[in-house]
Amino acid sequence: MTVPRRPISAPPSTWQPGQRRMFLLVVVLEVCASMAALWSQAPNFDALDVWALPLLSALMLGAQLLLSMGLIRYERATSLAFLGGCTYLLLALSHQYSVMPPGARTLSENTYWFAVLFTSAFYVFPARVATNYAVLILGIAVMICGWHLAATVPAETRLSLIGATVQLLLSGGVLILIQSIFGAQRAQLLASRSAALIDVLTGIANRRAAEERLRELSGRGAAYTVVLFDLDHFKQINDKHGHAAGDLVLRGVAQLSQALLPQGGVAARWGGEEFLLILPPLSDTQVRKLLNTLRNELRQQWHGEVVGVTGSFGVANAAAGELSEAVIARADEAMYSAKQQGRNDIRLAEWRRSPAG
Repeated sequence: MTVPRRPISAPPSTWQPGQRRMFLLVVVLEVCASMAALWSQAPNFDALDVWALPLLSALMLGAQLLLSMGLIRYERATSLAFLGGCTYLLLALSHQYSVMPPGARTLSENTYWFAVLFTSAFYVFPARVATNYAVLILGIAVMICGWHLAATVPAETRLSLIGATVQLLLSGGVLILIQSIFGAQRAQLLASRSAALIDVLTGIANRRAAEERLRELSGRGAAYTVVLFDLDHFKQINDKHGHAAGDLVLRGVAQLSQALLPQGGVAARWGGEEFLLILPPLSDTQVRKLLNTLRNELRQQWHGEVVGVTGSFGVANAAAGELSEAVIARADEAMYSAKQQGRNDIRLAEWRRSPAG
């Protein structure tokens, strides 16, 4: 039997470093906006804002702290931020009706943020889920406004507020509709791009995806470790058990490699029975521990009639300013050195200064 299939890595273009920086920027903007709002109210603070805005800022900062510590994923952090912002805006929408001066003709300034809320839903959640959440929020807003206009707003104020309320709700509905249409189209485009970066047989990243990731890392001078490994005597598996059994082996190896990746790593099928792991920068001890675990698991896997496989591993750490092609070449040489020394082994490549360097 093969190991259970696990979700594949996100395409390189959607990896978390850029998303984390964007989330940090959102947190900074939210905290600054909350402080500015409270500063503008001093010394007569709004009864809701005086506690809700600091609490919202604390939630955002807490999510950022947990994200930076690796205790939660980016998706959870953005979901918490969205939930916090949604709760505050709905509370503020209800609260403003009780503090409006007589004869008010417009809603409070914080209602402007509903447009941001509806739009951000489609960046936080998949299109269909975002549409459901946005419609739910709009429905709650309709009930809040309807209740206050019917039951709490004085008669002399009610008529003048109906127009502003209807404009808020209608614009929200139109915005949701537009975002829903574009969100569905964007999801289709992302699905098409993701499919182009996935190896059809194994379900992990393909060579194109790995090359894009390597170019991204090399372009920004990031440190990383690559592991190139080849399954030993794979042709004999195909010859003895057939190509269907060989495919089972490749899928099992791919999914096991994916399952053992550290956070931020990528497993890719490099070609044939060769696989590439793109990892965060690891020490020799760390990479050997990871690969020994992988080797032990590979020997214990069952793939139909095939019981256990071995591999030859080459490891290279990217040096400052080194091109990704050079890193892969060094890992490839180390892998072939492992094969020449009897296979089923790990070889660490030595860094060589390029002629241009």
